[in-house]
Amino acid sequence: MSVAISHPSVAPFVQQAARAIFEQGQLDRFFTTVRDDPGNLAQRFLCGAGRLAGRDLRAQFQRRAVTEVPAEKIESHPWGELLRLATGAVDRDGLLTDFVWQRAENAFDRLVARKLHRGLTGVYGFEHSSRLTFERARSLGLRIAYDTPAPEPRFVQSVLEAELERFPELRTRYHSYTAKLEERRIAHRHAEWHCADVVIAASNYTRESFAHSGFDVGKVQVVPYGAPVAMARDHALSGGSPPDAPLTFLWAGTFGVRKGAHYLLEAWRAGNFGRRARLRVFGAVALPDRVLLPLPEGVELNGSVPRADLLAECRKCDALMFPTLCDGFGMVVTEAWSSGLPVITTSCAGAADLLEPGRNGLLVRAGDPDAIAESIAWCLTHRQELRTMREPALATAANWQWSNYRRTLAGALRSAHLFGPAP
Repeated sequence: MSVAISHPSVAPFVQQAARAIFEQGQLDRFFTTVRDDPGNLAQRFLCGAGRLAGRDLRAQFQRRAVTEVPAEKIESHPWGELLRLATGAVDRDGLLTDFVWQRAENAFDRLVARKLHRGLTGVYGFEHSSRLTFERARSLGLRIAYDTPAPEPRFVQSVLEAELERFPELRTRYHSYTAKLEERRIAHRHAEWHCADVVIAASNYTRESFAHSGFDVGKVQVVPYGAPVAMARDHALSGGSPPDAPLTFLWAGTFGVRKGAHYLLEAWRAGNFGRRARLRVFGAVALPDRVLLPLPEGVELNGSVPRADLLAECRKCDALMFPTLCDGFGMVVTEAWSSGLPVITTSCAGAADLLEPGRNGLLVRAGDPDAIAESIAWCLTHRQELRTMREPALATAANWQWSNYRRTLAGALRSAHLFGPAP
């Protein structure tokens, strides 16, 4: 009795799902693409070539370390993903990168499908990288778990298209290019859904997006992502900006349309908050310059940083800004809470299932710059009340750790007979 799990990345939620299966003694293989393997000759060669070209590829590999399952359970097939990464380094508008991504993902799915065998009891796959794997699993009589981190794809498309219709200046060549491919990609994801015996969603928001689109959500199990280990209480509670310094807000993740970045900039400009506050942005910027520039006073763009560095930044700040328009969960929320950082977000973030407005953060209306501005103004005039939210924020993280996620996920998979028929 054993389960194969596959995903092209080694993101934390992927590794935690693999570990949940491993802890039950049921993990056959974890299939992935690029992972950190310092002893691998190909990786050593690529890192050496990178140094000659002035690129620190070693740091890129370290960000893909697998820490949650033993190395002997991992089977990596990196070349397609390496090609995508190399393309992304020189591709300015993302079109070629998307082309390579699509083919690399399909090739990975095809490879995993060929690796399945009748000695397995189940497969665990993720959205858009599992259709061929699931079809092969069905032919072998294996049970299928489908993990969908994002809301229903047509629902997501409608949210984004509404924004682009309202703000045509946000439309880029990349949006126009991928719009032509969207129907085929939606059909691909729907085919994966229909193959599955059980669907794992990280939030009620994700489950309801499928219900809204007419899917029978009876086979959906909601398993919220866990938080990192909570910071030591004294360390977390002593964080934040000094009383005589500007209030500091943190943004973590892609600074783009889907996350509501354009509404935050509109609110920041309208309130002229740069005189009294700072907004520190960590992550890739996906807004066009005509929306982004001139950058408002007090807004800092810092690029992407390793996760450990981001958690350190959380402690220095006063609140996380996450005014997303559509997010299946938003792990930056639980990461912020693990550092004692209150969160300002919307009901369109799956992690809002764990939000207690006025206690561990604030809830604002999605797509409403006035509501965002009001929340910022409240923080500026209620600094002590904002600081008192640090302890409940820390408690929220402590009360739902990755260990809770793994136990709940394992129970859902057992109930769906992925570990074999009930005794």
